[in-house]
Amino acid sequence: MATRKLWIYSPDVTPRLEYTAGVIFSTILGINFEITTDRRKIGGSPAIIYSNEKVKDQFVIRPSGLLSATGIVQTDPRVTAIDGIPVLFPVEEGTIPFDLFSASFYMLSRYEEYLPFSPDAHGRFPGAGSAAFRGGFLRIPVVEIWSRYLAIELVKRYPVLTIRHNEYHALVTVDVDQPFAYRSRGFLRSMGGIVKGLAGVGARPADRLKTMSGSMEDPYDSFSYIEEKLKANGSDALFFFPTGDQGEYDHNPPWRDHDYGEIFRRYDTMFGSGLHPSYRSAGRPKTLRTETERYSAITGHHPEKARQHWLLLTMPDTYRAFGEAGIRHDYTMGFNDEPGFRAGIARPYPFYDISAERTTGLTIVPFQVMDGTLRQYMHLQPDAALEVIGSLITATRKVGGLFVSIWHNTSLNEGNGWEGWRRVFEETLAMQK
Repeated sequence: MATRKLWIYSPDVTPRLEYTAGVIFSTILGINFEITTDRRKIGGSPAIIYSNEKVKDQFVIRPSGLLSATGIVQTDPRVTAIDGIPVLFPVEEGTIPFDLFSASFYMLSRYEEYLPFSPDAHGRFPGAGSAAFRGGFLRIPVVEIWSRYLAIELVKRYPVLTIRHNEYHALVTVDVDQPFAYRSRGFLRSMGGIVKGLAGVGARPADRLKTMSGSMEDPYDSFSYIEEKLKANGSDALFFFPTGDQGEYDHNPPWRDHDYGEIFRRYDTMFGSGLHPSYRSAGRPKTLRTETERYSAITGHHPEKARQHWLLLTMPDTYRAFGEAGIRHDYTMGFNDEPGFRAGIARPYPFYDISAERTTGLTIVPFQVMDGTLRQYMHLQPDAALEVIGSLITATRKVGGLFVSIWHNTSLNEGNGWEGWRRVFEETLAMQK
């Protein structure tokens, strides 16, 4: 019986090569593979020669050296194109004319984010500074495309190989940064808000008083609307809730607040939820652990999913802290200022810690677009925003990936500049089916 295993020959089997091959062949393509340093094992089986050795009539990918190195060295790979596909690490010869493994590792590991960069005001790596944005390919999942390109070339030479067909899916995520504008603010904070309102600063005192008395719905309470639309469209969803202390960038209610707890538990039960670690928790593992304990006290279970508030992602510190806190799935992988595929992939994949040179037990679930990116950073009107969202859905659908979007209850209230964005939300739910 003909074999369906793919051999990968390399003079050195490094953790980087094992990781990259695992993502390409197991996570994306569904090809059984094995890496070997002994070419005699290959025989006449399907094989990739990942080496600079001289060979004849073999399927060859020439290594650039990134996967045999350790640690971080200054690397700025050249961007070129092959058959209209943007690629990194081009090589002069080989069946595949670029080091596809190094290019994939560079994107998946977020190698460039370990290098010195110019952060934004919150210390974040800007999407506009990424190699993908500068190279014009941030809005396409290049690792997926490279993997399919490789698979096509392999099947041409080895028809015995079969490639898995991946089914497209979509996931709506809702970050509940501030569930209420006025409710659950506490007496002193509410009175302070009223005084400011009377002075012409902030919200109108009448609206605050009406909300506090129960005669008017809180303007940020769009949860019934979100729930209705998710159910009507049969959408999978996750809600991310903060449990941190209040501060300059953290406006959630106290974690023991009754009304907040009811919403928290309702959507945890109905759709599923994760922790939204506070701005203050970034770089403070002890604070993060406290917030996971509060989440457990509210829901009755440990948070295995998380998305960092303000998308404060620092490689590898954020993910190390998540792992130590028992968080197993991260949903932070995406840019705040630009939509697209930050890691070049459109499906969950394992995190590789370059500083430790190992594959970890943390799974990264990338997102492609956030409501705030489109309106607050790109200043798009609803129709233009829908065009961007549609193109990202199409790109994700083509590779059978997972389309993940981020929304906020505060952006779906048809106020404060968000007029017309409920239509964006509803049309996105329809498009992503």
